[in-house]
Amino acid sequence: MKLSGNVVTPLGVKYGTLECQSDKISAIALQENVKADADWILPGFIDVHLHGSGKFNVEEGESGLRGMAEFLATKGVTRFLPTYSSAPHEEILEFVKIVQQMAALPPQGALIAGSHVEGPWLALRFCGGMIPEMLRNPDLKQAKAYLEAAQGTLKMMTIAPELPGALDVIHLLHQNGVVVSCGHTACPPDFLQTAVDAGLSEVCHLFDSYDLPEDHGGVRQAALTDMALIHDGLMKEIIMDGLHVVPELVVLARRAAGAGHIIAITDALQGAGLPEGHFLDCGKPYHIKEGEFARRDEDNAIIGSSLSMNRAFFNMTTRFGFSVEEAALASSGNQAKQLNIDAFTGSLQVGKQADVAILAPDKLTVKATILGGKRIF
Repeated sequence: MKLSGNVVTPLGVKYGTLECQSDKISAIALQENVKADADWILPGFIDVHLHGSGKFNVEEGESGLRGMAEFLATKGVTRFLPTYSSAPHEEILEFVKIVQQMAALPPQGALIAGSHVEGPWLALRFCGGMIPEMLRNPDLKQAKAYLEAAQGTLKMMTIAPELPGALDVIHLLHQNGVVVSCGHTACPPDFLQTAVDAGLSEVCHLFDSYDLPEDHGGVRQAALTDMALIHDGLMKEIIMDGLHVVPELVVLARRAAGAGHIIAITDALQGAGLPEGHFLDCGKPYHIKEGEFARRDEDNAIIGSSLSMNRAFFNMTTRFGFSVEEAALASSGNQAKQLNIDAFTGSLQVGKQADVAILAPDKLTVKATILGGKRIF
């Protein structure tokens, strides 16, 4: 297979060719400057935080995950972490088991790279779209049960680190290769480093479901989001829809943290990537429309996004000041690094797996998606 277009590599972007042999990239030839009318050849997108996509969601079990995988391939995604919200222990345990079983099967569409559990150990005051009754304090025994059931496929867990018992759970998860993310939290800013020392390495959807900065007599104090933004030991997730985080704050995050510390996520729900629809989340009806928030019907509360990764890439490069190279890093390379799979995917380099997204010159329309040298869309 030989592809021609604007090839985005860690060394820069130029018009040229990329060749695949079997499942690997066998050659890259960069020939001349970028052509405005040429396709963009990018590393396949990796979404580490999403609860659904298309007509499917994680609550549907195996059928939902399979449907998500096939739909995500149409959006340039080659790998993803299906994400389960706060729920009863047995329900989360079953989800982790299903992902473990499916991760061992040949992919049908995008590859399920493991599971992400967002909660249930989150702060009630910042529950956001979570069901408040599902939140509880961290439980070491339950954490061990998730790890045992996952057999190495639990890749990420989001926790409020200030809760009783959280540091012990963070340490356990970190020791077992799980990325621990801080989110839906009232963590005091001066406690953040303690959590990092225990094994925290990521921030869940930065700026969303966090405390506001304190004001002491007109002097603004540093908030948790400020501390996280400048902490080089933390990757920062950002929902790149321009709604959950206003464009000005995305620009600020890029300038303060650098593209090498930002992970673009969708936090998408069932219906994302479709024009609009009405669905259920944790048994509660919501409505969703492309380019807008997903909102719960009963109170119009924001519970997620309608975003897809190709749209996130488009927004980064046309609205938020990211170069194409920076956007590729934030939509694939940094995710691969966090998941410890960057030795073989996440960037276009000779010898790495041929995981490729091809976008039209508009930087939005997905023309093809390739996983391990095989076209999946």
